[in-house]
Amino acid sequence: MNTTCLRSNHSRYSFGSKFMSLSLSLAFAMSVSLSAILSAPVYAQGLPAEVITASKQNVPTYIEAVGSLKANESLILRPEMTGRIETIAFTEGNLVKKNTLLVQFDASMYQAQVNEAKARVALSEAEYQRVNKLFKNGSISETQRDSALAQMQINEAQLEQAQVTLKKMSLRAPFTGIVGLRQFSPGDYVMAGADMLEIVDINSMKLDFRIPEIYLPKVAQGQTLRISLSAFPGEEFAGKVTAISPQISEQGRNILVRAVLPNADKKLRPGLFAKVQLLIKQEELIVVPEEALIPQGMSYLVYLYKDDKVTPVPVQLGQRMRGKIAISGINEGDVVITAGQLKLQPGSPISPIFVDKE
Repeated sequence: MNTTCLRSNHSRYSFGSKFMSLSLSLAFAMSVSLSAILSAPVYAQGLPAEVITASKQNVPTYIEAVGSLKANESLILRPEMTGRIETIAFTEGNLVKKNTLLVQFDASMYQAQVNEAKARVALSEAEYQRVNKLFKNGSISETQRDSALAQMQINEAQLEQAQVTLKKMSLRAPFTGIVGLRQFSPGDYVMAGADMLEIVDINSMKLDFRIPEIYLPKVAQGQTLRISLSAFPGEEFAGKVTAISPQISEQGRNILVRAVLPNADKKLRPGLFAKVQLLIKQEELIVVPEEALIPQGMSYLVYLYKDDKVTPVPVQLGQRMRGKIAISGINEGDVVITAGQLKLQPGSPISPIFVDKE
């Protein structure tokens, strides 16, 4: 009997211990879960999204075109007189100053003609002086005096003509520039008007390019531009518009524009293909990252964080820059959502993360 009671008491004690242990386990688990919930991040306003504050920047507006570089001055030298080359006085590819002798032709015959003309002038001058004295003394008529004067003047004109011809036997640089490669040698016989030598002035460069006629009111002399060249990747060169053609092309309905670029280091060369950016204006516009744009058919919109919720706003696109774009349709100070738009819906709350304040 006593043994039965002891077993019964032991069973009740064992059950009570298990129940108490289970209760403590449940209580501990609930406290751990509650702690985890309290310590976890809570997005009271909805999903997180990166945002920026819209601000204005100085935005340049460009007209883009393509063009070709030309030398400031370029000329193919041609002799005016037929003759044999006597002396070559330049080095190919070198810089020569204006009026520098480049090629001397055999001028012995023309030099003889000059000497002959000088002798006739000297004789006619002496004759005129003698006749003039006789005229003053009344020994001869005025007609004889005038005839001597005319003969002296004719001889002087013939001397001048002979000197001009002699001068043309020397080929000189018409301006300071770089001479090209020659295709002739001393002793060659060259006909008048034949192509002989190219000379170019590349101390500055001309750039010719065409723009559509709709930009006529926006282009003017003095505007600045930048060009990039395939020959010099990653580099840009600056210049200014110097002339605008008065006539619009009927075929392409475009305008020919000419600019000048400094080239003191002789880096640029004629014939290079150039991509042109012509600056037509600068203004303060709101600029946002390109990833903030959401395409809607043929238009675009951005999501604003406004009144604690997502608000879509249509925008108009302006000048594109590196990774950014100018827009109109929102105000300075508006909070623009730049990431996470795909998970958002108009009117839904978000937890904004201001990435422009980092």
